[in-house]
Amino acid sequence: DDTELIEVLANTKAKAKEVEQKLADSDEKKIEINEKREQYRPVATRGSVMYFCMTDMTMVSNPITAQPSGWMYNCSLNQFLHEFDVSVQRSEKVQPTSKRVDKIIDKLTYQVYRYMNRGIFERDKLMFKLMMTMRIMSMASQLTAGDVGTFLKAGSALDLKAERPNSYRWMPDKVWLNVIQLSRSHFGSEGLHFFRELPDFIARNEAAWRKFFDENEPENVHIPDYEERVLMERSIGPFLRLVLVRSFREDRTGISSAMFVETQMGAKFTEPVTDSIESIFEESLARKPVLYLLSAGSDPTSTIDDLAKKKKKFPTDKVSMGEGQEIIAWDKMKAGFLAGTWLVLQNCHLGIGFMEQQEDILTKTGEIDDDFRLWITCEITPRFPIGLLQLAIKVTLEPPQGLKAGLSRTYTTIVGQELLDKIDHEKWRSLVFVQCFMHSIVQERRKFG
Repeated sequence: DDTELIEVLANTKAKAKEVEQKLADSDEKKIEINEKREQYRPVATRGSVMYFCMTDMTMVSNPITAQPSGWMYNCSLNQFLHEFDVSVQRSEKVQPTSKRVDKIIDKLTYQVYRYMNRGIFERDKLMFKLMMTMRIMSMASQLTAGDVGTFLKAGSALDLKAERPNSYRWMPDKVWLNVIQLSRSHFGSEGLHFFRELPDFIARNEAAWRKFFDENEPENVHIPDYEERVLMERSIGPFLRLVLVRSFREDRTGISSAMFVETQMGAKFTEPVTDSIESIFEESLARKPVLYLLSAGSDPTSTIDDLAKKKKKFPTDKVSMGEGQEIIAWDKMKAGFLAGTWLVLQNCHLGIGFMEQQEDILTKTGEIDDDFRLWITCEITPRFPIGLLQLAIKVTLEPPQGLKAGLSRTYTTIVGQELLDKIDHEKWRSLVFVQCFMHSIVQERRKFG
């Protein structure tokens, strides 16, 4: 007998069994990994919703001037993935996995909201929050595309001459067409024909519906004939109230939309928030500039200089862009790369040619001091290079809407603890508050000319 051959065969058989066992173990591990991965699929789903909300904001335009302001909102996938990673890292670590998933989803939603809220103009902030809320509800099968269409268009597609005549002198024809459209619309994934009897209810209870129409705040009052039914609809009740208020009183749509967002998403999505320049600086890098989107009367230069003094980077280098300024700006950038200084490029909509070079300069320059920071100010322009938009941290500078938001902005950016403690007098803090309150009132009065 060949003992050596027998030993080789025995070893081969043992190895075969070992490999077979490892393959079986790997199959079990693969199943286990897939099961765990599927538990986190809701996070990926919410991530996709938030990402497409971000990218769709690029289609926004100024409702008055038709200026394509959405171009300046361009975001890259890498920017979103950074916010996604931050959400996973900073969300609360809990067990079981289902609770962990909920915590990540909550953190991700708020993180992306704050990121976008910082870089879009006041007039577009409610639109983003409303779009985000409705898409989340649509993904959860609470709303359909038809529901959103009803909210956006109401009865605008109907022909007044082809419909039942409006017999109410107090009701505009536009509102009457909205009522007819509501009576034909189905809501929710179940196709609920909720307002089918609305025209008949108005005919039977005209006084109550006229009172509802004339209310100063119809979004906060009892809905005739429908209040109890709306309250019973837990999932789409707030949306039904929003659609009804929008149809009867279009002027209250904005306020009603904010209430809807707060009901569905939570108060933190409607509370006034301001990102301090310190937090913006902490997020920036030598190769990640900060881009300020300018509006009338806004200039962040003094704020940047105040931060530079705290960080011992004052004075900052400043270049106001225009004809012939590119060479000066480039020289100061090269000096900043070596010395780690701060450079402020102002009015960069006048130096688009130099802006088009920035992506290559920042990404391909070999050595840049970690302390170097680039601050850019620019008005809205569709010529601004998309590569730089998708690289930079975007920040808008506008007075916030509302007294509460105005006071919050003032106390966050201008009035700090150092100022409050500056004078030891019982009337000092009251005097500071009165000045801040007066400032917010004046800012709010701007809309009246």
